[in-house]
Amino acid sequence: MNKKMKTGAAALALTAALSSGYVYANGNADAPVSVSTTAASKVSITVNGHAIDAGFILPDAEHPMIPVRALAEALGMELTWVKDSKTAELTKGNVWTAIPTGKDQYNVNRMYVELGQVPVIVEGTQYVPLNFASEVLHANVKTEGASVTITTEEVQEFATSVGVVTYADDSRVHINGVGPESLILNAIDDTEYLLADGTSLDITDLKVGDQVVAQHSMVMALSMPPQSAVYKITVTEQAQENLHSVEGTIGDIRVTNNGDRSLLIQSGMLAANPQSEIVLQINEDTQVVNTKGEKVDPASITDEDYVIGFHNGVLTRSLPPIGNAIKIVVDSVDVSQSPEESAEAPAEADNSAETIKPFPAE
Repeated sequence: MNKKMKTGAAALALTAALSSGYVYANGNADAPVSVSTTAASKVSITVNGHAIDAGFILPDAEHPMIPVRALAEALGMELTWVKDSKTAELTKGNVWTAIPTGKDQYNVNRMYVELGQVPVIVEGTQYVPLNFASEVLHANVKTEGASVTITTEEVQEFATSVGVVTYADDSRVHINGVGPESLILNAIDDTEYLLADGTSLDITDLKVGDQVVAQHSMVMALSMPPQSAVYKITVTEQAQENLHSVEGTIGDIRVTNNGDRSLLIQSGMLAANPQSEIVLQINEDTQVVNTKGEKVDPASITDEDYVIGFHNGVLTRSLPPIGNAIKIVVDSVDVSQSPEESAEAPAEADNSAETIKPFPAE
């Protein structure tokens, strides 16, 4: 029996921890499902040191079920009950989640999360699986026999990500392209946009190439790139206007006698602005950093790195086109290493080249 079939059967088989209960397994309060009274066991629950209403657990269930309203009140969350859809909406600060009865589809800051068990209504009380407290509200959960302890210092928690803007519109911001540290930040009604000095911005003020710090939900959709609701974006360094980006793996590195490098960037289909190949020349004015904005020695870049290059749009008509790099962001260089430790000395292999020659077309 698969996981969804098992949890659906558990909801239908639920016997009330309170005798002779009714379960609304599909959020339909007009058609309760009568169940037996022998399968569920009571579970005592303590939240931040205070006992709340009891929960229950079914023999075949992975997690105990805990009462939503009692949990919300213990954590200082505001609960709104939507009668027509039998959905509880919990709010505290920037945290918002919707709990639709009978669906393993928990809406967390406008993104859906599955927990493996569906919310149910027993004798007028909605219950959720215990992992709702840990995976959605990020509380600490401890289970000992028939006792559950939930502790949290603060329900309103967030994760922090740093990076460079590779795409932005009026509802979302992509940072770090589609590389190893990529992330899509989805705007919500209360999202703040600021400069480092506290000056307020609008999402439309964000530009490709801006260095940002983002505070976002700890819950992320498992897409590619992952997505999360964003609470606050701070621009720590503004990029110049009208930058173009290209990202991908490095197909070749060429070096002149004076140490200037050219990178042949091969972008894949997942890239924000896919181009088959482009050559970007690095000179003394090019800013070379990692996704945190920390300076990177160009000599440490290897063909194993994933890079995001920014240029002004002026390219040669050669194949591949060639342009000057304004900024190069390296997604996988350890800046704690010295240039001598991290570089593979590609310059010595190409020192015979006095100028950068166009890379041959495939």
